[in-house]
Amino acid sequence: MANQSETSNIEPESALPWYASGLRFSCVGCGDCCGREPGVVEFSPDEERSMADFLDITPEEFRITYTWQKYGVLSLRERENYDCVFLHRQQNCVRCKIYPVRPEQCRSFPFWPEILKNKLEWDKYSLLCPGMNRGPLHKFLEIN
Repeated sequence: MANQSETSNIEPESALPWYASGLRFSCVGCGDCCGREPGVVEFSPDEERSMADFLDITPEEFRITYTWQKYGVLSLRERENYDCVFLHRQQNCVRCKIYPVRPEQCRSFPFWPEILKNKLEWDKYSLLCPGMNRGPLHKFLEIN
C-alpha cells in the first residue's frame, strides 16, 4: 500500500493541464517562428491546393517549387538561413507571402503539443517569441 507522500505526487487522470486557465499570446510579426532554426512545416492536401491556388499555380508546380522531403516528411522548403521559403524579411518589415492560406501548423503556433507539454517548455519558447505571455488571453478551449 502506498504511503501518503507517494500518492500525493500522483495526479488524477481528470486533472487539467498546467495551462487550464489560458495563455496569453499576440503575434508581433517578428517571423522568428518561421525560421532561424531548422524545422518541418507539414501541410494537408487541402492546404497544398489552397496555397497553390493562392499563388495561381498547379499543385504539381507548387510541390516542385516550394516543397521538399525533410526527415522523411513532405515539408515547405527552407532557405540556407532556415527561414521558410515564404518568409520575406525586408528592413523593418517581415511578412509571409501566403499568410491568408498558411498551413494549420503555422496558424496554431505557439499552441503546439511540444510547447504546451509543460510550463518549462512554454517559458523556454517564450524567450524566443516576443508575443508569448503578452496580448489577449486565449482560453483553454481555444488552445485545444
